[in-house]
Amino acid sequence: MPIGPNLGYKLFSTGAVLTASQVQQNLANQSVLFYASAAARDADTALTAGLTEGMFCYLADTNITAYYSGSAWVPLFQNQVLTSPKEQAAISATAVANPTHIDVSTASVQITTGAPAANFTLNVRGSASVTLDSLMAVNDSITVTFECLNGAANTFYATAYTIDGVAVTPKWLGGTAPAAGFASSANVYMLQIRKTGSGPATYSCIASLSQFV
Repeated sequence: MPIGPNLGYKLFSTGAVLTASQVQQNLANQSVLFYASAAARDADTALTAGLTEGMFCYLADTNITAYYSGSAWVPLFQNQVLTSPKEQAAISATAVANPTHIDVSTASVQITTGAPAANFTLNVRGSASVTLDSLMAVNDSITVTFECLNGAANTFYATAYTIDGVAVTPKWLGGTAPAAGFASSANVYMLQIRKTGSGPATYSCIASLSQFV
């Protein structure tokens, strides 16, 4: 049977008596419980006897955080329904730099209304001081978008692609890598990056370059 409702936030005053109920319901029940696995969690008879809706646990073998719904443990952020999620975009009016950095810690969508003055490299990273490698686990995937505006007769484009400065060769939509950019158009690059192993060079990437007028 549940041991009673958890008490939410409590402000303790100096000299106040800390009761067993407060330790249990304010501290123990409302912490994130750590277990080596779901099997270890479910074998904890003290926890099973005191399960209360709203409890959280972390499972080390799968790196999953779960909450107790009142009848079962439910993985957090898995199989959730998203309703109109927003995505942060970084927008600038500067010319396209070489290399151009897509800093996913700031925004995975980067838009510049400036034009490239030459062919350039697209580099995906966490930030100037954080690697993408440090932000992704094996089998994680992230999609980034870069958009630039090419003027009349301007067909400059990204000719190289790197992750944390290490070269990667994308597989291209349609089977052929771009040979030029699109003049008088918005050029939109989309890269889906999958981390396939440990280390900074273990990625696969699929990509597309699209023209919008």
